[in-house]
Amino acid sequence: MFFGTFPNSIDDKGRCMIPAKLRHGLGDECMVTLGPDKNILIYTEDDYTRFLNEHILNRPMEDRSARVLQDFYTSNTHSCTIDKQGRVNLPQYFIEYAGISKDTVTVGNADHISIWSKEKYDAERNPLTVDAGALFDDMLKYVTTK
Repeated sequence: MFFGTFPNSIDDKGRCMIPAKLRHGLGDECMVTLGPDKNILIYTEDDYTRFLNEHILNRPMEDRSARVLQDFYTSNTHSCTIDKQGRVNLPQYFIEYAGISKDTVTVGNADHISIWSKEKYDAERNPLTVDAGALFDDMLKYVTTK
């Protein structure tokens, strides 16, 4: 499980340090993909396979949106090795997709890690700008009582 928020950056070669508190759960290899919120997601291979099976591959291929979504995730995922310094090398188009110039925020999201441009994170996910109460109230519609 991955938890915590860490200020970070990407170097000129597209390498991003995975914070030590998050790195231990990844091992030496990880799956890096584009996120739906214009961010970058990092999974273990097992967690990525579970994500695909539960959310992407079980959709009917007769549905064009399902085909496009499957293509989005399967064609924009790379297996990456974490180097001895704890860095992962991100493809340049991933960095452009996420709008990252240099400064990032790396976040543990339970079964995956997300990398955000600092500006986007501050605008959309920073605890000082998020109305967690409203989000929680909205989430209650998915709770069933017995």
